[in-house]
Amino acid sequence: MYTNKRDAGVSGSTDAKTDLRIRRTRKLLWEALMDLLENRTFESLSIQEICDTAMVHRTTFYKHFEDKYHLLSYGLSLTDELFANKSLEERLLHPMKTFRSFGDTKPFRTLMKAAEENNFLSNMMMKHGAESLKRDLAEARKNGVLFDIPIEILAAFYSGAVSSLCSWWMENGMMHSPEEIDEYLGRMINRELFSPERG
Repeated sequence: MYTNKRDAGVSGSTDAKTDLRIRRTRKLLWEALMDLLENRTFESLSIQEICDTAMVHRTTFYKHFEDKYHLLSYGLSLTDELFANKSLEERLLHPMKTFRSFGDTKPFRTLMKAAEENNFLSNMMMKHGAESLKRDLAEARKNGVLFDIPIEILAAFYSGAVSSLCSWWMENGMMHSPEEIDEYLGRMINRELFSPERG
C-alpha cells in the first residue's frame, strides 16, 4: 500500500514546503494517469508516458512510486476520500445513490469507464472495494457490532455484487434511477447482514 516517503531531518516551514511539493507531484502524476486512461488501456501505458504527460522527471516518479501499479493503488486510495462523509449505512444499503453523487468527478468517471473495458482494473477496483469494506466492518465490530458471517467473506461477496451491478448499470446507460437499483439490490440481499445486533 502507498506509504509517505518523507525526507528525514526536515522540520518547520521547510517540512511544510516539502509536504506541499510531494502532494503536488503525486497529484500531477495521478492526473496524468487519468488523462491517459481516457484513450488508452492501463497495460499499454509506460512510466515515461505518464511522466511526460505530468511534466515530471522519471527519476522523480521513482522517488514517490515503485511502478504504475503503485501509482494506481495510491489513486484508488484517494477515491476513499469521496466516501469519507458518507455513513456506513449509506455506502452499504444505498451504493448506487452514493456512486451517482460522485459521477461528475473526472477520476471516478475515468476509472469506471476504464474498468468496464479492462478486467485487470475491474478486479483491482473490486479488491480495493473489498478491502475498504472489510476495514469498515472491522471498525464496526470494534464498536460492538456482532456479525454472524466472517467479515472477509461478507466484504468479498458484497463488493463483488455491487461492482458487477454498477458496471451493468453504467453499460446500460443508467436507465434505472439509483434509488431503483438500490431497491432491487436490497431485495436480492439480506439487509440484516449489515444491521446485526450489538454485543
